[in-house]
Amino acid sequence: MRALPATAGRGAVACAAAPVPRRSLLLSTAAAGAALNAEQLPLRLTGGAAAKIRAPADAAQAVTFTSTDDALAWTNKDNRRLLHVVYRVGDLDKTIKFYTECLGMKVLRKRDIPEEKYTNAFLGYGPEDSHFAIELAYNYGVDKYDIGAGFGHFGIGVNDVAKTVELVRAKGGKVTREPGPVKGGKTVIAFVEDPDGYKFEILERPGTPEPLCQVMLRVGDLDRAISFYEKACGMELLRKRDNPEYKYTVAMMGYGPEEKNAVLELTYNYGVSEYAKGNAYAQIAIGTDDVYKTAEVVKLFGGQVVREPGPLPGISTKITAILDPDGWKSVPGSRLVLMCSSQIICQSERAKAVSSPIAQVFVDNIDFAKELE
Repeated sequence: MRALPATAGRGAVACAAAPVPRRSLLLSTAAAGAALNAEQLPLRLTGGAAAKIRAPADAAQAVTFTSTDDALAWTNKDNRRLLHVVYRVGDLDKTIKFYTECLGMKVLRKRDIPEEKYTNAFLGYGPEDSHFAIELAYNYGVDKYDIGAGFGHFGIGVNDVAKTVELVRAKGGKVTREPGPVKGGKTVIAFVEDPDGYKFEILERPGTPEPLCQVMLRVGDLDRAISFYEKACGMELLRKRDNPEYKYTVAMMGYGPEEKNAVLELTYNYGVSEYAKGNAYAQIAIGTDDVYKTAEVVKLFGGQVVREPGPLPGISTKITAILDPDGWKSVPGSRLVLMCSSQIICQSERAKAVSSPIAQVFVDNIDFAKELE
């Protein structure tokens, strides 16, 4: 895989989620799978060593892999990186203030779509063409969401954890774990919460080129999840650590060295096989050179494509949305995760966010670059 430039107590209690109103869902990445009805989800496909798979007949390009080895070889040459993570907030201005004043982020772009009654903002620590970013979505009139039990936290690397924590406290933020060495290790960490209750792990990483460094999600079968992200998403298992004393295991997955790139942290709590997803966290957007081939690779290795590859209505940006074995969503596309005002997909009345699967979105790299121009 060619990458583009660029905790203990991890259990949670399932809780019911409040439905999201019928209005446009987040942005490009978020919108990618939002309008899909449950009945429209494609069948799960699997393939053996000699499997041959093709894109749908109406796809812009015919895709054929003669074997799983052929598919893996293409995936390993594809240019991929984590673009941004998407989630909903109840007070956009309050959240932006917290991220900029307490966590040192910058507002990269902001867009209001009054006709669809939502606003979104992108924040991070550097240009979107080379850094992982956050995409916040605010739906008019909705001030609270259920984060659920499956989402864990975001990770931010800083020069001095203690100073960051004191700043958060001085600004009225909530500190849930005081600075100190991680259990079973030496890295100094702390935990804080943003105004919506999203947890942030603050890690001491002086001089890190990618401060927004982790997204932690809980999974019910770690080996299954690792295999899926390696084969279907082309990620590398960077490291794996078992903590029998605290009854959990973590695996770091990504497209480049952990010290230089944002990574996906998968956490397995002993004996827990399922989590409520809630309706707050949405998905991660991933860049790819070809959304059509990406979708076929995902199907070949047992994944579910919840939005077939192709351009979003009204624009040329190409995306595809998938579900991992735990229902987490990814949006792969030729960098189609950013959305302009014309890229709006309204949520179907039947598409509900209550404990619904969450996908990853792949976005076309070239299209994504055009969105940033």
